[in-house]
Amino acid sequence: MKSRSRLLVLSSFQRWFLFNFVFYTAVFLSVLGAGLFLWYRLVVREISNVAGLLSETFMELLQKQTILGLYMIVGLVLILLGLAAFQSFLFSRRIAGPVFALARHLEKCEQAGELKHLKLRKDDLFVDLAEKFNRLADSLDHKKK
Repeated sequence: MKSRSRLLVLSSFQRWFLFNFVFYTAVFLSVLGAGLFLWYRLVVREISNVAGLLSETFMELLQKQTILGLYMIVGLVLILLGLAAFQSFLFSRRIAGPVFALARHLEKCEQAGELKHLKLRKDDLFVDLAEKFNRLADSLDHKKK
């Protein structure tokens, strides 16, 4: 099957979907990251209370590791957010493509004055909707005859 040449097929829907999915994923990951960081700080604080008796170099190392831990959590959240954005883009194309094809097909049927079969790619969503549409077109065609 041929692939779609445009990145945004139904741009208004896809922008809405991408924004909402990425926004709610960002909120979730931010809360998760903040929770992990607070837990990490709590553990480091407890270790530093015990380790404060040992040496100042150990305390400096512990502070450096805390900052490194913060950077790792932020980096992980950003990577996961990027993956979520990419996945939501791919998923939105699987929804928007068939909807766009159906709308374009209905316009062509309106211009021709008759219902014709709708063809979607096998991996698209709404293939069952296209099959039902094709059965409707067949039944209306049989009623005309």
